[in-house]
Amino acid sequence: MKDYLNKIFIGDKILWGIIFFLFIMSGVEMFSAISFSAYHAAAKGGSHLTPFYNHLSHLAGGAIALIIIPRVPFKDLRFWCFLAVIFCFILLIATMLSGKNVNSATRAISIGGTAIQTIEFGKFALIACLAEFLGRNYKKGDPLLKESFPRRAFIGVCIFITIFCGIIAPQNLSTACILAFVSLLMMIIAEVDIKKIAAFIGIIFALVFLIWGVHKFIIPEKYKLVRFVTWENRIIEILDSSSSEEDTYKITDENRQIINSEIAIALGYNACGPGNSTQRDHLPLAFSDFIYAIIIEEWGIVGGFVTILLYLCILARAGRVVLKCERKDLVYALLVIGLSLLIVVQAFVNMSVAVHLGPVTGQQLPIISRGGIGIILTCAYLGIIQNISHNILYVENKENSVNTIENKNNDQ
Repeated sequence: MKDYLNKIFIGDKILWGIIFFLFIMSGVEMFSAISFSAYHAAAKGGSHLTPFYNHLSHLAGGAIALIIIPRVPFKDLRFWCFLAVIFCFILLIATMLSGKNVNSATRAISIGGTAIQTIEFGKFALIACLAEFLGRNYKKGDPLLKESFPRRAFIGVCIFITIFCGIIAPQNLSTACILAFVSLLMMIIAEVDIKKIAAFIGIIFALVFLIWGVHKFIIPEKYKLVRFVTWENRIIEILDSSSSEEDTYKITDENRQIINSEIAIALGYNACGPGNSTQRDHLPLAFSDFIYAIIIEEWGIVGGFVTILLYLCILARAGRVVLKCERKDLVYALLVIGLSLLIVVQAFVNMSVAVHLGPVTGQQLPIISRGGIGIILTCAYLGIIQNISHNILYVENKENSVNTIENKNNDQ
């Protein structure tokens, strides 16, 4: 039985356990938090369980990706990642040219009658390209070089990050910020000169303030973009401390999500148990953006802590794989750390919004929140990590076996 399970679940066994736990949490919390969608589905003459079944189908798609991707031959993994990057970039451009408008932004493209948010593909494309570029240009130990990362390569990386995040920002600013943050962390891990990184950050901030100033003070009111106004209002809302106590607790259309989320978290002091949430019927997007608040309401502080711990464990297991990657496999090491950081940073952004530590961003809680292609691609990221983990572990075990045999022969 153990051998049979090892053949199915290839890779890090602890990481498999974390993924399994996240799947269970996702199913349980979706069944509880999806009441709003269930009501509308029933009102249209369908089954109230239709939204839940749709979520299960996405989890099933993610499970298939988790089973198949670790089995891709290791020597072909980078080739398939390269093809995926090209496909992702084409989807992003197609979305810009002929995408569907979602919440005042062009975020999706229709394929076969299904709207697919291509930003999820763009996230992978940027991380995979950065891993390849940073890994190939890492030259530490070369006595002919004064620096470990060539200047031309650094400029190329900066231009690439700026273009990619610039394409994504109009569609989803928070995703562009997360990608920029993860990209900077990958550059630090690749030992790029910290002074160069600081200079790049300074240039980006100057560029952002310039664009904001032009839009704020120069462009006429009738030509201003709706998304710019939305971003500005969200930032002002989180920074504004001038509201009276009465205004703070008064529920309006602007603060409805945050106030109901805080109520759900406050009710978590006396956890009501799975399926017994009351705020799910009042909290908009309880099944996606604010599902962390529902988890705390139903499971208490223990549920909130366990959720945080699960994502930190993903990062820890990815770190273990990175440490086992040799210098010649630095591309794989950067790919693992980039994908794991992408999952974990997005999770912490989602949770910080639920507890009102940041502006509302629309980021989902990876795997747990209701989602379509996002769940499948997150599972694909984890599948790539499992593929690399399995092959690095295989090489390590093979080398250990060879060393053991050689030591025995030497002793004889």
